[in-house]
Amino acid sequence: MAAAKFVRRSRAEIDRNYFFGDILIRAGAAALIAVALIAAATPFSLRDAVDDGMAGYLAVMGGFAAFGVGVLLYGRHLRRCATHWDKDE
Repeated sequence: MAAAKFVRRSRAEIDRNYFFGDILIRAGAAALIAVALIAAATPFSLRDAVDDGMAGYLAVMGGFAAFGVGVLLYGRHLRRCATHWDKDE
């Protein structure tokens, strides 16, 4: 059995993954910071939303939080793809 070889990707692919990974990490972090600041600015409104059954507010906040986490994790994945070598299995 031959030893696994490293797969060399093009410089353009590495740069693209690094650039978009960086952009997505920042966008995800910004979305999570925005959700945290909105939640911190409306602590009583959040309780009122739960009591009054205002699912819209909670859905928007949850949607932005899910967007932030998803984009952040995908950006980290792209960044890792740009900075780590893959072995040809």
